[in-house]
Amino acid sequence: MARPRLDAPVPDLQLPAALDGVRRLMPGDIGTRERLILLAIDEIMLHGPSDFNARVVCERLEVKESMVPYHFGSRDGLIAEATIWAYRDWSHHALNVLSRTKGRGEKRLRAYIKAEIDWAAKMGPVTLLTQYPLLSKPVREQLEQKYGAEMRRKLEYHLVVLTYLVVDIRRGTSTPLNFDESDYPGPEIMVKYPAEFLAATSVSWSSHGVGMWSSGSHLPSNTFGAVTIGSISTKVAIDNHIKQIVRVAEGR
Repeated sequence: MARPRLDAPVPDLQLPAALDGVRRLMPGDIGTRERLILLAIDEIMLHGPSDFNARVVCERLEVKESMVPYHFGSRDGLIAEATIWAYRDWSHHALNVLSRTKGRGEKRLRAYIKAEIDWAAKMGPVTLLTQYPLLSKPVREQLEQKYGAEMRRKLEYHLVVLTYLVVDIRRGTSTPLNFDESDYPGPEIMVKYPAEFLAATSVSWSSHGVGMWSSGSHLPSNTFGAVTIGSISTKVAIDNHIKQIVRVAEGR
């Protein structure tokens, strides 16, 4: 079996556009390791985490199956790497959309929630893996050992951003979010804005939920789509749920 050139362009992998964000976050010159991760995410998108087959990934890249233990230790190690790269893309996408949205707090919050929904809709089953990595104990352990601190830092950063959006909604202000993941306000924000921070936590949980609803892997919402009547639709239900999230942010 012929080995591919490592400097071959990424489009040769025939990746879906949904993975463009992950690819952009990777180093410019990607090698076999990065290609295996990208293809692993694609396979999980297609078949879900439980049916993920590392052998198929190797076949698609035309490399020996020994490349998986060589680069990742095991199938679980490859899944853990796919998870963290997808998680990084989720974090970057939502915050990037927010950074390009101008206006008051509610407009920016709605843009953030829509970004989460859009990301979940395009990533499908990967959404479950990034937000609830429950596939296996070894995957969870590897994620915690290697990337637990990073994942918690990103989530805390999101909560800080959401807290300021809640503050803006409740006070009619528009706070410039002129900080990033390396220098964002820490626990002091919980002391300064305790009620808004708690509301931001609820907003975060709820937006994760509507993201799962939109991923195509959520049984109750799939069932809902089959039993709707008249003009009621999944979109109407999601729009209503977002309205309720905004009300939480408003303090109602």
